[in-house]
Amino acid sequence: MAAWSGGYFTDVQYTNHFYPQLAPGFMAFACLRQGVRPPALGPGARYLELGCGQGYGLNLLAAANPGMAFWGVDFHPGQIANAERLADAAGLSNVTFADLSFAQLLALPDDRLPRFEVIALHGIYSWVDDARRAEIVQILDRLLKPGGLVYVSYNCLPAWAPLIPLQRFVAEHVSRGTGEAETRVVAALQAALQMIEDKAHYFANAPSVKPAIERALRQPAAYLVHEYLHEGSKPQFHADVARELAGARLAFAATANAVDDIVHLAAPRTLQTAIRETSDRIWRETLLDHASHKPFRRDIFVRGRNVLPRQEMSDRLNQVRFALLMPAKDVSLEFPIPAGRLTGDPGVYGPILDALAEAPRCYGELAQLPSVSKAPPTVLYQAIALLVGSRKIHPVSEAADGGETARAFNRAVLSRHAHEPTPGHLAAPLIGSGVEVNAAEALVLWDVAEGKSDAAVIAGLGAEEMAKTGAPRPKDGKAPAEPAGIEAERQARIAGFIEAKLPLYRRLGVV
Repeated sequence: MAAWSGGYFTDVQYTNHFYPQLAPGFMAFACLRQGVRPPALGPGARYLELGCGQGYGLNLLAAANPGMAFWGVDFHPGQIANAERLADAAGLSNVTFADLSFAQLLALPDDRLPRFEVIALHGIYSWVDDARRAEIVQILDRLLKPGGLVYVSYNCLPAWAPLIPLQRFVAEHVSRGTGEAETRVVAALQAALQMIEDKAHYFANAPSVKPAIERALRQPAAYLVHEYLHEGSKPQFHADVARELAGARLAFAATANAVDDIVHLAAPRTLQTAIRETSDRIWRETLLDHASHKPFRRDIFVRGRNVLPRQEMSDRLNQVRFALLMPAKDVSLEFPIPAGRLTGDPGVYGPILDALAEAPRCYGELAQLPSVSKAPPTVLYQAIALLVGSRKIHPVSEAADGGETARAFNRAVLSRHAHEPTPGHLAAPLIGSGVEVNAAEALVLWDVAEGKSDAAVIAGLGAEEMAKTGAPRPKDGKAPAEPAGIEAERQARIAGFIEAKLPLYRRLGVV
């Protein structure tokens, strides 16, 4: 660990990832659903990410929202160098990166940075020590505009409580090993799993730990280093976070996890009345956190909580347009919720998805669909919340443009496919956010971006590229044994993407 790290593990850089909940339009819609007035997030708005890591997500947002200005701060110079390299390759002029600690950021002259409509922190708040969290609050107080939003996600209590001993076990195990940190942290988790198999009493009395370890072992090792090895890491109660952020005159507005604030989906029936009756927002969230098993929170706070009048909220909601993010036939109506799983009514969800498959539609138009108009208004509200929350649909950007900036970014990313891991998301300017792509889809999109238009040629080129790294296995986990079967599978999967998803990605502005 470097001497300048202050207990933050810097030997391994953070993963190159995009988190859709950080998109401006996603945050604004979360506030609108709760009747809280969001700031205007169109052209001229400014966005700051604290602890931006490799900068992939911020670069993507800058590409998808070219009328906004983005700043990213991270104290790891290697990560900032990578962020700037991507921004330069994509020709982005609306994003600025700086390798600054929180203390260095606070020491800048008052006129060095503007004030921001949005400040985002993903995961950082529970990964740093008390002194760093105090610095974060000072930064928010200094740089956030009145009415501005703060996105802060963090490991939260009480659900994270059984994992605290596991975190210490992993850290102690790693400290006694040699070799690369990624290898050691995986070995530590495997050792904990072996402790469970050997009937260690602690793990027997904490049944949620084994599934957590199994989920962790499916994550990239670089992510696990950051999740388990920071010295100041400490999960937080929502009430404590809310009280600390009150020092920057911030009030809780909404959760970015859509289903977490729909009480009948988030809590057992016997607790719902008590939760609905409280007018204390912090106590309401505390009750919800104890009613469900939620180890990670994605909170949105606002500086100056202004509640929208009922009619204005209804009018604004009716005007929000939504776009489909995947073919309607691929949308599962099984939704994970805090209380278990929910199956959407095909008679309601089907017409919504079919309408969006034709073109983006506004909420008011969807409300007039025959099967929807016959149902109570809460049915459409819940359906849209679930579809947005599960990233099947997304609000259309307030200032969607022609998309050339996003396409240039995507070309820069896709051009690296021979040397770097395939990105999980590409910029989609129609929604001002990112759309998920896998390795095979990225290869097809690269050929399209290069001007290829014949579907058979693209399928052949994509199959050749896939062959260099091995054929993806089908959903049943079985791959054809013969080379001819492998080649046919590649061709079929790519042809299916070209037919079903490529037109959708064109509409979103990805290519």
